[in-house]
Amino acid sequence: MMTMSRAIHFGTAEMKKNEKMTTIMTSLKQIINTYHANGQYESTRKYIEAMGIMLNGTGCNEHVPKIE
Repeated sequence: MMTMSRAIHFGTAEMKKNEKMTTIMTSLKQIINTYHANGQYESTRKYIEAMGIMLNGTGCNEHVPKIE
């Protein structure tokens, strides 16, 4: 399974052992967690912003239209 984000062209790739629905859903959940990062970057906010990068963290299940 391969994905590519539209704006920053961040890609993921994962080899699946089969095409079962549970395997596909597990892969999709891992990809979603990778993109959303689940707040893990909050502790790095001051360092990221010092490099001129605006960190725009969102809450769980918060809608981000540019991402979708």
